[in-house]
Amino acid sequence: MTPSVEAPSVAAVFVTYNRSDLLRETLTALAKSTRPVDEVIVVDNASSDGTAEMLAAEFPDVTHLPLASNTGAAGGFAAGLRAAEAHGHDWAWLFNDDDHPLPEALETMLGRIPELPRRTAMFASWLIDDTGTVARLGSGWRNRRLPLVDPPADRSPYPVDVLIFAGALVNTAAVRELGLPKAEYFMMWEEMEYCIRARRAGWAVYILPEPLVATLHVGAATAPPWRLYYQSRNHLAMALEHRSAPEVWHWAVRQAKFTAVTLARQDRKLVRTKARSLGAWHALRGRTGRTVPPG
Repeated sequence: MTPSVEAPSVAAVFVTYNRSDLLRETLTALAKSTRPVDEVIVVDNASSDGTAEMLAAEFPDVTHLPLASNTGAAGGFAAGLRAAEAHGHDWAWLFNDDDHPLPEALETMLGRIPELPRRTAMFASWLIDDTGTVARLGSGWRNRRLPLVDPPADRSPYPVDVLIFAGALVNTAAVRELGLPKAEYFMMWEEMEYCIRARRAGWAVYILPEPLVATLHVGAATAPPWRLYYQSRNHLAMALEHRSAPEVWHWAVRQAKFTAVTLARQDRKLVRTKARSLGAWHALRGRTGRTVPPG
């Protein structure tokens, strides 16, 4: 089944964990949309800060999907996509709990879908970052992440290989064919792996060169050691699964550069270096899941 041309059904999917105040602001921003979504799904990674009570009291029409444990962004997006597809929607509009769609975002993007190839798996826009600067999204992939792709002069949607899920529309027809993002990654690289999987299966990934989502990146200024672990582990796990020597080499070069930066100017040098090394060791052993707790 391909997305409806006349009136596609869209579910907005938000993944949250213990940030009820941010989630409230985000859902309030979504409510201003000039084209309302058909369902709002909040995937709650076992929050303990009153998220469930806040949703019940202030957003009773939202579909609250509480998970038994914190499955990270990867598990949350997988659960949200599963629900959106099962509920019969044509597209799932994916967000973190600190991503705010502009009021015209969905109407604008749906208006451009007829310009896309039929087998388009993901369609996203440019972002507005936490400094108010327009952030281009989408790059190429040739066994490694390439520089950002330049948009066409006419500002029409343009193809890329990889993007992040902030404000991305995901075609549920692609989900039925490809399966879900790798929940076992927990966090980091789940978006890259899913985009690469889609491209290898003949699906397209497109970007609209208009800033339609404000992303706050709360807490992302400096990556803590536990994030470095998952970054190292999941990138290498993907390269090993692809049986790609060039990808493994790219992972090694990338980790060497990151380690050099850590040793030159970051704090907790030994802890950060050990986190990356442990991630590599676990990838080599095939160990995935939530192995290092956040915090």
